[in-house]
Amino acid sequence: MSVQSEPEVNTVGNEIQNEEREYSLPPSNIEEGNPSGHIEASADDWNEITAQFFDCVKDLKLGELVHDSTFGLLEAMSAIEMMDPKMDAGMSCNREATPLTFDTAVETGQIKLNNLLPREAIGIIDAVYSCTVSWLEGHSMAQTVLTCLYLHKPNKIECKTMRSFSIAIQKIINLIRNFVVRANVYEEEDFQHSSFDYNLSAEVTETKAMNMLKTAEEELIKKTKDTEDEREKEELQALLARVRFTRLLLHSLLGLYPQKLQQSTLSLKTEMIDIVKSLNGALELAQVIEKTIELGSQPVEGSDAPNPMGFSMMVNQRLLPPTFPRSTKIKDRYLSIQYLTELIQRIKHACKIVNCTSYHGALNFLMEFNKKFTPCLLSRSIPQTLYLPAGRLVFGMKPLIEVLKESVKAFIAPPALRPDNPLYNNPFAVNCINSFFEYNEQTFFSLFAICGYNRARQRDHLGLLLLNFAHLQDGAERVDVYLHSLTPRSENSRHLACFGTWVFYHCLRAMSFYLLAGLELELYSVHEYLYIFWYLYQYLFSWIVSALTRAETFLAEQEYMADPKAVKSNQKKPKSKKRKAKTDVKEILFNEAMETLCGGYYKALVGFYKEDRIPEPLPLFDDEQVRFEHRFAPFANLSTPPPMPYGDFRQMKFIMLQSSATDLYAAAAKHFHEARTLLETFPNPDEEWNDIVKVAKMNYVMMNLLASGHSRQSKLPPEFDFSCHRYFPIIKQRK
Repeated sequence: MSVQSEPEVNTVGNEIQNEEREYSLPPSNIEEGNPSGHIEASADDWNEITAQFFDCVKDLKLGELVHDSTFGLLEAMSAIEMMDPKMDAGMSCNREATPLTFDTAVETGQIKLNNLLPREAIGIIDAVYSCTVSWLEGHSMAQTVLTCLYLHKPNKIECKTMRSFSIAIQKIINLIRNFVVRANVYEEEDFQHSSFDYNLSAEVTETKAMNMLKTAEEELIKKTKDTEDEREKEELQALLARVRFTRLLLHSLLGLYPQKLQQSTLSLKTEMIDIVKSLNGALELAQVIEKTIELGSQPVEGSDAPNPMGFSMMVNQRLLPPTFPRSTKIKDRYLSIQYLTELIQRIKHACKIVNCTSYHGALNFLMEFNKKFTPCLLSRSIPQTLYLPAGRLVFGMKPLIEVLKESVKAFIAPPALRPDNPLYNNPFAVNCINSFFEYNEQTFFSLFAICGYNRARQRDHLGLLLLNFAHLQDGAERVDVYLHSLTPRSENSRHLACFGTWVFYHCLRAMSFYLLAGLELELYSVHEYLYIFWYLYQYLFSWIVSALTRAETFLAEQEYMADPKAVKSNQKKPKSKKRKAKTDVKEILFNEAMETLCGGYYKALVGFYKEDRIPEPLPLFDDEQVRFEHRFAPFANLSTPPPMPYGDFRQMKFIMLQSSATDLYAAAAKHFHEARTLLETFPNPDEEWNDIVKVAKMNYVMMNLLASGHSRQSKLPPEFDFSCHRYFPIIKQRK
């Protein structure tokens, strides 16, 4: 380490801070008069400061940092440690003097273009799938799939099996890339879509690639019949399974990718049946592949290459940015096949979105899909692409605006959307409704797209989308008031808060999901659980139940008014409960149970606070009001429901703390018992309902034990176990 001579610096801090300004390379003397580039003697004097530098470093204590004004902690954390192979991509280049390319490998005989042994072909195919899975998990294509030299120039491969597989895998990669880019629900950490200008056999169609695979299958079947060697026959059958698996996977992805507008939902459902058959066939073959991995050539121990032949890890090194920080580790073959098996199962389930004709149904499907499977990016992108394949056309047939109108009609049936109402054909009413949906279509489109992001990003995007709901609510209220003013006085039907209730319901669902996602992502400290469950219990879930009940009541009234016989005979208006049995009884019941369950957590937490069981941050470094307002900041701009101020929480907490801990635990036990009873009344519960019932049972028992004096002498903090359910923990108290 050398620097130009400078006046001596007395302080360690100043000396190190000035180092960056002092440190520079000797000036280059490459000028017109010196084309050779030889460095001539410089007039400047250069001094060695390495020893002095390390002496200065010794004066720093552990954890101390000295930094320049232009190089702070942020720059230090994002800087690349030079000479570290895991961070400095340039270090990897030094392992190979010249990266092995396709042409070089052919000339030196390091890869075969013909007469590949079945064992060699199996090893290459398994390695390519391992690279594909590594790419799907977020690594660069240049460091994973494109390290296979056979994919660089597949047309020069003479072996039919390897040539057809190489072209087919390129088409699969291109289809996956198109799915992800078209759905556009990925973040930088999820996926890298760049193909680095590789052709990916663009001149070959997917249909031709499948025909090539079919020809390769027939050739392998013939070889299997002709051979008498049992070992060779086993290897040929394993190779045949891989080729057939590739063909079925390509056929499925090609069928799912929207290339033409559908004529009817019936034809779309028929296509899905054929695709699911192909996926089932691929699932069976995946099991065969997993059992025969050992038949292929295996990676060399200590080597980064996933297979001894056909791969060069440095071949694309020059395509990467100079400071590319990732060190890519190719996924294990067994884990890769298990990943593909789970992926196919998720794709099969994603195909069911074609049965969700309504917006509300599609939104619920995506939310349940994310909860049940925690899907990868591809399986999240497929339902997005299937539902909205062409712009804002649902299934490529019906405009999203019309689907949203049908959603409102099914939810609360505003009089202006009923054909038997005079407003239905009123040009002013029609124009008002159309303008409302055209202006706010983007908000509902974004809400649907958010369900395709990963769980952490869903919450981030939802917080931003809630800002749009403030404008949406204002617009809905204006539409309701205007349509009510157009309603003839002779009409008995009212048009108040119809669109507003529908928007209110979706807003409440977004708010509750935002808070619950924080529990799943472990964003809250234990001492913050109190006001999170308070907000869910006192406001959000109760408001959701209120909105659903109001919609059901309004629907019943509309049906009564539309029935002339009922009006003439002066029959009593039907109760909303009769209507509930047909439609939303499950959703109302579930939200009532969630309200009661959150009440149990809220009162249990107050009991823990009463007994000082929950450690709180030091007052010097904490302000509860700041934390409260930060957690509920996305709700601040909403007018309906109005954001709850911190003062209300403080007042409710003070009132609750007046009760004894025994009474609080007993009240919490009662809430958990009621939640369990509500959920058990509904027949044929799904897996999530059973999990919540289990949580409610366990917490009911624990609260009763605490109310009876169990572990009351202990001041140990309670444990919150989220292993059974992602949102609602099992409360445990150690003695």
